[in-house]
Amino acid sequence: MHELIIGIIYVIAFSVLAVVIMVKTKFNNLLRIGLLIATLFAFYMLPTGHLVGLMPKLGSNGVMAETGDVGSGIVTTYSFPLALLALIVTLGLTFFVGRAICSYGCPVGVVQELLYEVPTGKNGGNKLTLPTKISYFIRLGVLGLIVVLVLTFGLGLIQIAALSPFVIPVAFIIGVCIMASIFVYRPFCRLFCPYGALAALVAKFSKVKPGKGDSCTECGLCDMKCPTGELNEKYGECYLCGRCVRTCNVDAVKFC
Repeated sequence: MHELIIGIIYVIAFSVLAVVIMVKTKFNNLLRIGLLIATLFAFYMLPTGHLVGLMPKLGSNGVMAETGDVGSGIVTTYSFPLALLALIVTLGLTFFVGRAICSYGCPVGVVQELLYEVPTGKNGGNKLTLPTKISYFIRLGVLGLIVVLVLTFGLGLIQIAALSPFVIPVAFIIGVCIMASIFVYRPFCRLFCPYGALAALVAKFSKVKPGKGDSCTECGLCDMKCPTGELNEKYGECYLCGRCVRTCNVDAVKFC
């Protein structure tokens, strides 16, 4: 249980650190990649680090008991309150730091972000654009379906994914999204992640977002470079990647 708490603290603290760095510095791409790799290392390589293995244990009652970690009663008693508390805290934090948790604290998001850096053509071209006005509503639909299943059958998210009718489709979707991340920006985050759907609703009103200053020449380079087209944050889909900041020739775009 303490490992879960440590993991949640890491996600929150590291996300805040990333935002402080991007606001206080020019946030070059090497620094951004370093932050992404740090989370990748913490969640996938450290023996006590990863929530990837811990979350299913908490999400499915009795799994921890079967592995001998704790009794099923403890799982039942603490898994839901902890998950609810984590949701409230992270969504509250999103209001102040935007999608930093999705960007630099989530291991699934980090993998997709790093894969998108893989060159796919001359000068890194051949990337596909997923219109946010479409992906946003698809993800809301996925969230709605999950809510219906939870209310109807009383199942947790991990338990829903573990149901036999869903195992193969869920595994297939995740696998395809990971591979597609080389060509499409964060497909799982933008199409299927239920937390992302909630975070986007809050991020629209975030205190941290990219903005254009008075020196802006309206050349449009920052808008073209943005992988979600969300420089104006209409849908709360800015993942704070900093591409708009780094591409501006007159330093008119900054995080504020």
